Amino acid sequence: MKLTVTCDLTGAHVFPLEVSGDMEMENFLALCKLEIFALNDVPMSQLSIIHDGRTINVNENNLKKTLTDWKICDDDIIMLVADKPTTSSKQPRYSNAQISDLVKSIRVPQDNMRRENNEQRNNEVAHLRMLFDGLRNNPESRNHLRNVAPNLVAAVEQNNFVMGQFCSYVVPNNDSVEDMFKTQYFAERKSAFARERAMLDPTSAEGQRLIAEQIQRENIDFSHQFAMEHMPEAYIPVTMLYIKMKINGVEVKAFVDSGAQVSILSDSVAQRCNLMRLVDKRFQATVHGVGGAQQLLGKIHACQVQIEEQFFSCNFDVLANRDIDVLLGLDILKRHRCVIDLQNNCLRFGESAATYFLPDSEVPQRNLERFGTAHASTANVEVDSAKLASLMALGFEEAAARAMLIQCGNDVEAAAANLLARQSTL
Repeated sequence: MKLTVTCDLTGAHVFPLEVSGDMEMENFLALCKLEIFALNDVPMSQLSIIHDGRTINVNENNLKKTLTDWKICDDDIIMLVADKPTTSSKQPRYSNAQISDLVKSIRVPQDNMRRENNEQRNNEVAHLRMLFDGLRNNPESRNHLRNVAPNLVAAVEQNNFVMGQFCSYVVPNNDSVEDMFKTQYFAERKSAFARERAMLDPTSAEGQRLIAEQIQRENIDFSHQFAMEHMPEAYIPVTMLYIKMKINGVEVKAFVDSGAQVSILSDSVAQRCNLMRLVDKRFQATVHGVGGAQQLLGKIHACQVQIEEQFFSCNFDVLANRDIDVLLGLDILKRHRCVIDLQNNCLRFGESAATYFLPDSEVPQRNLERFGTAHASTANVEVDSAKLASLMALGFEEAAARAMLIQCGNDVEAAAANLLARQSTL
């Protein structure tokens, strides 16, 4: 049978074992101690086994029992716990009633459900116990989570850290942050166990796939960190290029778009500039572009455009219900030999005129919102409290975890990887 053995809440010590069902508990524990360095010096009498929501206390009477005798099956998860040495102030063990509370609080699948449901139940029981033990034995983690999930911490602390009370609180059937945190925690631990087991055999197809994914993730994380350090401006929205100009004596703000084939005037600006009388309606049509289908009202063959102190003759297509008032396309830019000079932040019209691009404060607001929609959706990310709690449970500071979740768009795996990478470089 294949078993997954762990002794750590964080999953740092997780390894698979393939043993026979008739292996005695004494030999099984000896094999586990060889794999886990921290348990080498711990006597077997001070070890406990957590399996399927029950605690098996190791003693001379059960060391000779087999794994099958303890109802340990294929693909089960087992957690080894080293009991603290006996002192004058003993820590009370869980009573049978408390263990019964734990079992009752877990939703057990019906007998006719598939084997996968039983495996999921076993995983959830083990993870729930690991979560409880981690919060009970780590005051620092409890303090980190107190502001994010106060009810979860209270469920651990009340009634002298009773496991049954904790399980009764965190079972599903409500939409609280703590339930989301628990569900996500279980899913992440199950995925971590599966990856760990598959990667132990690098020659298998699944192991090769996971290794390739890990290498790809590391490369992406490296490029992300490199960009954040050397090119932080890549994550700042770029203001589109606008200039001031006058059409028929009326001042307007024009959007410079070298990717547009023709120059465009909105019908509202044409009316404001008193140019509707020059619209040739023989060119009416329905045009299709990036913004979808739009109504072309006609064409202005020539009108006077003033750039600084110089005048130029330009032609425009007039569109109805256009978001941008004026668009200078490639036809005008090529005709007047325009140069987009980004070094000097200006638009040059041949050798005769040049005008500076507008700063952010003068760009039309509706256009700024239109082009900044994608960035705004990322910048205004609302941090998922459950994911923040899971990062804090790993020991990260709340401020750093919150900032990284915003940066990664609430992708908790990417945020955790970036935080770990940052710690390793310190």
